[in-house]
Parts: sequence; structure tokens; C-alpha cells
Amino acid sequence: MRAFKFRLQPVLDLKEQEKETLQQSYQRARENLKNREEDLQRLKEIKKSTLSRMDLEGESSINPRERKMDWTFIELLNGEIERVTEDVRRLEKITRERFLELVEKMREEKSLERLKETLFQDHRLEQERVNQKEIDEIGQQQFHLRQGEGL
Repeated sequence: MRAFKFRLQPVLDLKEQEKETLQQSYQRARENLKNREEDLQRLKEIKKSTLSRMDLEGESSINPRERKMDWTFIELLNGEIERVTEDVRRLEKITRERFLELVEKMREEKSLERLKETLFQDHRLEQERVNQKEIDEIGQQQFHLRQGEGL
């Protein structure tokens, strides 16, 4: 029996390597996004706690210089929150793009896998036909030999 050889195996191997590279890239993008989201959450918590502290101090501590420092700090936090929010949006977009690239690469690989399986099945059927033909020929030879002995 002739062995099955998939001529597009190098292409399939390359697609698999590309898929693995994209999986790693997607994983890194997800980690970066998660880290920035955590940073954003921390900044929001700091802002909230600072505003709460300012509310609690309220009228008891009316030191204009402290108030001005608190509001300056809040403004800095707002600027940082905006910057990190933009980073999060950018990283969400990158993560989404990496995911779509990965899905496409998986589709390509799956298509090649199906092609390989189909070609293998065709090869197997052809081999079975060849084997059956050989068996039929042997059977015919046996039949003719028995017919010749009978005469």
C-alpha cells in the first residue's frame, strides 16, 4: 500500500505556527488591557477616596492652601484617568483586532485540515479499490486454475 503524503503539509505547518504566534500576541494584548483596566480602577478609587476625605473634612478644615492642593490633585487624577481611559480604548481595539486575526487564522488552518482529511479519505478509497482489484484478479486466476484442473 502506498503511503499517504499531504503535499500541502508545509503550508499547514506554517499556518499552525502563525496561529500560535497570534495566540501569544492575543494573550499579551489581553494582559496589557487587563493591567490598564486595573490601573484605571485604582485611579478612580483614589479619586473617590480623596473626594470622600474632602467631604468629611468639609467645613472643619478650611485651609485654602490644602483645599487648593486637593483640587489640583483631583485635576491631575482626572487628566491621568482620561489618559488611561484612552489607553484602555486603544488596547481594547488592539485586542479585538488580534482576536479577529486569530479567528481567521484558525479558519484557514481548519480548512487545510479538512482538505487533508478529504484527500486522505480519497487516498484510502483508492487504495481499497486497488487492493480489491488485486483480490479480484487473484480470485479470477484461482477460478481459471480450478476450471483448467476440472477439464
